[in-house]
Amino acid sequence: MPNSSAAKAMLELADVCAQVGAFRLKNISLEVAEGLNHVLLGPSGAGKSTLLETIIGLRPLTAGKVLLQGRDMAGLPTEKRGMGYMPQRLDLFPHLTVRENILYGPRSRRLKPAEYEPVVRGLVEATGIGPLLERRPDTLSGGERQRVALVRALAARPRLLLLDEPFGALNESLRHELWRLLLDLQKQHGFAVLMITHDLAEGFFIGDHVSVLIDGEIKQSGDRETVWRSPATLAVAEYLGIRNLFAGKVTRCDGEEVVVDCPSLGGEVLVTKRSGVAEPVVGEEIHLGIRAEFVALRNQDHPPKPGELVLQGEFTGLTVAGTDVTLIFKLAHGQAVLEIAVNRRLLRRFGIRVGEPVTVGLARRDLLLFTH
Repeated sequence: MPNSSAAKAMLELADVCAQVGAFRLKNISLEVAEGLNHVLLGPSGAGKSTLLETIIGLRPLTAGKVLLQGRDMAGLPTEKRGMGYMPQRLDLFPHLTVRENILYGPRSRRLKPAEYEPVVRGLVEATGIGPLLERRPDTLSGGERQRVALVRALAARPRLLLLDEPFGALNESLRHELWRLLLDLQKQHGFAVLMITHDLAEGFFIGDHVSVLIDGEIKQSGDRETVWRSPATLAVAEYLGIRNLFAGKVTRCDGEEVVVDCPSLGGEVLVTKRSGVAEPVVGEEIHLGIRAEFVALRNQDHPPKPGELVLQGEFTGLTVAGTDVTLIFKLAHGQAVLEIAVNRRLLRRFGIRVGEPVTVGLARRDLLLFTH
């Protein structure tokens, strides 16, 4: 794939606004680079599908611009926009065979057979749907319909593919298989993807870049590692599953260091400022957070590291899901309750027992400070 820093914009949204009933999309701006995946995450009702329908031309803009390779899409009908689209319902034509469904797009765009037939053959082979070509959609399994819909969306050789919750109705193993298939097809054909999902694992597996949409507004946008490691706001952090959040007040700002009085963590906590986050102000009420997987277990063999916030307490409970374990830690002197994510091997290595005293460490670089 092209390097994201050097790739040109395939799709640009500039202050896009749209309205459905009382709901509004507000000043949406983002870019999808050539050959890369941009994933739009957000809870149900955030406006994800509305945005995709606006881009493809199924809903009117009330303000802003949609540009494809620099060309303004204003006034162009859906079929003239040159985008592939896979809606959540798939919308395969029930009266047509799989073959006819796949060929509908390139034929309706009046492409010559020489332009689409080699592409279709390659897609059919890559997805393994050859034996399904003469069947109708109602005879297919869920996974088969997903494959057919994906091939249909790509048959007319779009440079941009829009995906609306494409794999949500499938079981986990099949979803993972189709994630890899999508990335393989993208590598072969070089199209860009804008995909919406509420599945965090899916979004961060597929997305080169990630945007978080909440209440019709983009709250954060960036490369997936930055968004995952450094949520910009408390709302984004909560959406991304960070449950270790503690109220506090800023008592000192000194260069890159911030001191926060956090009673639930037992007193003052030293935090390193993060780029891209609003500047904290002395006296301001804020929240500290840390991902469950970044809370470190400590004992004589694994002593605290320099600069860590060391907490003494006990585990009050644990839950096990396969090889993953979530521990509940209660601070001995303070009100904090933390979730800690480990695997079973680590659990055995530390000999953890519920109710026994334990030490944990919070690395300063992993502590997140949210001003709003």
